[in-house]
Amino acid sequence: MIDRISRRQWLLRALQTGLSGLGLALLRPARASEINRFRVAQVTTGDLPPARPDAAFVLAQEVRFRTAVDVKLDRVVVGLGTASVFDHPFLLWVGNGDFPALTPTERTHLATFVHNGGFLVIDNAGEGTAHAAFDRRIRAEMAMAIPGLALVQIPEDHVLFRSFYKLTSVFGRRARKPFLEGVFHEGRLAIVLSHNDLASAWSRDGFGVWHFEALPGGPTQREGAIRLGINLVMYALLLDYKDEQAHVETLLRRRRLRPEDSLPPRRPETDD
Repeated sequence: MIDRISRRQWLLRALQTGLSGLGLALLRPARASEINRFRVAQVTTGDLPPARPDAAFVLAQEVRFRTAVDVKLDRVVVGLGTASVFDHPFLLWVGNGDFPALTPTERTHLATFVHNGGFLVIDNAGEGTAHAAFDRRIRAEMAMAIPGLALVQIPEDHVLFRSFYKLTSVFGRRARKPFLEGVFHEGRLAIVLSHNDLASAWSRDGFGVWHFEALPGGPTQREGAIRLGINLVMYALLLDYKDEQAHVETLLRRRRLRPEDSLPPRRPETDD
């Protein structure tokens, strides 16, 4: 049986252990030696292999380098239909085209994850018809799995956009839409949907070579995508504590790198 625990609750437990080693009270009990290590886990459905399999690992590297979060650097892929999804409060789902309808178990796990405090980032990495196909399918599946929790545009003044970096744009490898969508549950942001292929902007090989070019903004746009990834992780860990000055000052003291000024805003692409 899965313990019902909100992200606010496991956040408070984490704060008790100190921000230098954020101890996560996960959605179900884990080995004590692993509780204080944050992971970026990628989730898959059915028998599909993970799309952009390097992205989650690179994001974890950037979180470790740029913040004080204690990150475990390993490649973790979990199936939505397995109980392993409840070992990780932060999940990345990268879509690349249509996918088979979720099973009843997968839908139940998605609903349980959201209702029990999990944070899910869904990234549409598809091109052309594949992008449209994933968008249609994910909206349909979410409507069935979590009815009553609708996708809405995340307001520009939401704390997500200043949880670590102050962001004025939210693009990834592509610049299709200048906004993110999300699902709010009990006042917190539980799901974020990106239309701009964040995962490809994060993907690089072991020699530091980027797999995909960021279009149309190049390196500046890629850096913006990395910063957005950092903000997603920091929001998942700290929720709205960015609005409380005491926690802001604590974070500033703990950071290894001082966040730079916000990036200049970029125009979205006019054509897909």
